[in-house]
Amino acid sequence: MEGNSAEKAIVTEASFIKDFLWYFIGSFAPLLIGFIKTPVFTRHFSKEAFGNLGIISITFTFLGMFLFSWLGSCIWRYYSKYKKDDRLRSLYSNLIFLYGISLIVLSLITLIWYVSAKIELNQALIVYSFLQLVFNQLFLFYMVVIRLLGKVRFYTVIQSLRSLIGLFLALFLVFYLEMDITALVSSLVIVDFISLLCLFLFNPAQVKLSYTDLNKNDLFELLQYGSLGLILNISLLTISYSDRYVIALFYDLDSVGIYDQVYKISQLSVMALITIYFNTINPKLLHILESNYAGSMEFIHKYVYSFVLFGVPIVFYLSLFSEEISSLLLGKDFREGYLFMPFVFMATYLHGISNFFELRLKFSNKLKRLSFIAICTALLNIVLNLIFVRLYGYAWAAYTTLISYAFMIVMFYFWDPDVLKGLLNQRRDLLSVLGLLTIQYVLYEFIVDKFSIQFEIRMVIGLIFVLTFFLAFRKTMLKADIPIN
Repeated sequence: MEGNSAEKAIVTEASFIKDFLWYFIGSFAPLLIGFIKTPVFTRHFSKEAFGNLGIISITFTFLGMFLFSWLGSCIWRYYSKYKKDDRLRSLYSNLIFLYGISLIVLSLITLIWYVSAKIELNQALIVYSFLQLVFNQLFLFYMVVIRLLGKVRFYTVIQSLRSLIGLFLALFLVFYLEMDITALVSSLVIVDFISLLCLFLFNPAQVKLSYTDLNKNDLFELLQYGSLGLILNISLLTISYSDRYVIALFYDLDSVGIYDQVYKISQLSVMALITIYFNTINPKLLHILESNYAGSMEFIHKYVYSFVLFGVPIVFYLSLFSEEISSLLLGKDFREGYLFMPFVFMATYLHGISNFFELRLKFSNKLKRLSFIAICTALLNIVLNLIFVRLYGYAWAAYTTLISYAFMIVMFYFWDPDVLKGLLNQRRDLLSVLGLLTIQYVLYEFIVDKFSIQFEIRMVIGLIFVLTFFLAFRKTMLKADIPIN
């Protein structure tokens, strides 16, 4: 029996590593593209141009969350149920029907906004952002099905190709055709349209639709779940993006442009890794929550421990070298934002931890409690922004975001403390991790402040710190149990 258990553990670890690596490649390409695009284009376009783009793109992000994203949540939530009942075609058909209604609403809003816009650049950005949202949401829905089917390699190839083609197309439009900042959105429109066309022609997930499968009860079930999930999504989006409107209210578009670009590159750095992790564990985790909710805590403890063991050092090193990262990835006019980058890193990481609590509440049908926590957090964030951003500057938007996510975690923990209790069993390892990171932080601050070390030497010190950490905790990290089968 012990031999079988050991063999099973080895197989599980190998499967996790294989899937994680595939998802890492699929997410690394967009991450790398973002790291290439940001320094290139923040050196080419002005802060004001990015301010205009930021306000319009964030507005469409809100519209997308309000009208479309909850449909993707329904796929995650009900795929296993409808598949078990052999009714996937019904699920897809009803979701597409709801997508069509949302598309009509979005079209009307976009038309009104376009007509009322006074600046030609903003009108073009509105049109391209509308098309990008429409195509991208359909693509993302299909990718959810691909991930649920476990087609990791296909997902990786598609995401990598989209990112690479999008980068080269944007560079071509900007530097060869000499387009303005609308090229950053129009390139995405073209890539998403081509991707959708290929998926429609080949249909690798075998998605089928039929108007005869439209069902009032199914629509009501999806709407009921989606409406409560919508409150959560809008609240989370408010925490992450509403600060741009507050900055625009009290300052100017230059400040919005700086904050938006620094926040995005900081958020992308951590969120990409969080996405890879959840892409890898979600098929198993969602299946356990659906089929054996009472026994799911054992798995969640393992997932949370690994998330902390691997995640905390990553966030620490990114925060420690924020100034160096900003020098590499941002244009000169945007680099002042390095001061608040650590707060964005930490806020994004706390958002990742909240996903465990969120899934528990969703699968226990406690959506009202989940919505209550999300609304309270969003309201707190808005109030803090209105007070502190106005009094102390736009950088405080990042500080209030971290405070808001910390508040959210406290509320989640108050109602469901078991999610994090598994960390107590591993406290010795985690305290050792925190101890080493603390020593490295003190050493780094002392050396840099005392001797004013140049950029290249600071990077070498960072590499030594990372290697030291890996050697010290290599065995601990390799022993982490992350079930995916």
